[in-house]
This record gives sequence, structure tokens and C-alpha cells, in this order.
Amino acid sequence: MLKFAAILVALALATTIASAQSNTEDGRIHISFFRGDRGSGSGYLFYQGQKHGLGISATNIGRVRATTIDLLGTASNLRSAADIIGTYNAADPEAGIVKRAKIERLENGKGVVLEVRAVNLGRWSSLNLSGMTIKALGWQPSE
Repeated sequence: MLKFAAILVALALATTIASAQSNTEDGRIHISFFRGDRGSGSGYLFYQGQKHGLGISATNIGRVRATTIDLLGTASNLRSAADIIGTYNAADPEAGIVKRAKIERLENGKGVVLEVRAVNLGRWSSLNLSGMTIKALGWQPSE
């Protein structure tokens, strides 16, 4: 019984140390691009019970029939809401192209990873997100 208790204490301590070292959290993200705005859009980061407005600019949307393109996903490795700000790229140029029912993974210079999928993109449409820039909209990032 004593060995079992020691193992539980060791596991609890290891878990506490690991979580203290990483100290990152995930948030949810919603981005909307508007066809007439040549690759600009807006969105929200839902993080730690707060809703943060985002301004989005991306490369050219291309031929898309929908008037808006909605992306939903997660933002990982956040230490604060301000970490979402920056330019996102894919490791592989083909990986930054969002297609119908496909999850894309992008990362910024702070190590924040976005995993997003288009919820209303047509079968033959695609959207290149590599080079997408996110900025704060209506809130001031704290340093």
C-alpha cells in the first residue's frame, strides 16, 4: 500500500511540474472572410472566458461562390490572448490551402498553432491561408 501511495504522489508531482513548465492553454477561434474584401476578414478568439475581436488579412481568396467563408478551429500554445497576434504560415506550402472538410495547421512566430477547417467552402473552392496575419481588433494586448 505504501508503494502505491508513493507512486501516486510521484505521478501527481510530475503532472504538476509538467503543467507548470508548459503553462499554455488552448482557445477556440472563429474567422470569417468576405469575398468582396479581397482576403480581409474578422474573427474572434474565445480564450479564458473572454471574447477577443480579431482583424484578419490573408492572401487572395480566389474564385469562391459563397459571400463569406467561415473557419472554425482551435488555437493552441497560448500563454496570453496577445499570442494570437502575428503572421501564420504552414510548414509545407500546400498545407496552407484550406479545402472543403480538411483541417489545416498553421503556426506563428510565437509558436501558436491554429487548426482550422472551413465550414461552408464549396467542393471546388480553396483558400490559401499561408501568410495570414491576425491583429487585435477592439482590445489592447497587454505586454
